[in-house]
Amino acid sequence: MWRFAMIGRPGLHLLGALLIVVLLVACGGGDGDGAASSEQTRTGSVEDGERLFGENCAACHGAAAEGTTVGPPLVHAVYNPNHHPDFSFHNAVNNGVPQHHWAFGDMEPRPGLSGSDVNDIICYVRQLQVDEGIYEGEAC
Repeated sequence: MWRFAMIGRPGLHLLGALLIVVLLVACGGGDGDGAASSEQTRTGSVEDGERLFGENCAACHGAAAEGTTVGPPLVHAVYNPNHHPDFSFHNAVNNGVPQHHWAFGDMEPRPGLSGSDVNDIICYVRQLQVDEGIYEGEAC
């Protein structure tokens, strides 16, 4: 049987630090590509984002990101940029996301979307959040 005592104090500190990094990435924290700040300037198009969201995301997240029986609402306080910065959307699309806030199961990666496409989708979602009073920044 493996015991934590076997790895010693330095190993436990390293293990703890690794766990924090994993949790930050899973919840969208961290610096990533510089998109982690909610105060950043986004580039993209709300109109293109609406089209791309409809084609790639609406089946699970709803046409207006209100959620469905198979995917969470993105127009929700938990997806405010202060908790889920733009980087987390890129991470979810590129790598998928293990279930962590909702009981919908894991999100699989969405291949075929470029970084620019994801930026457009983020602009659309952020605009919906602004319209609902969840986010007070600029959509793009």
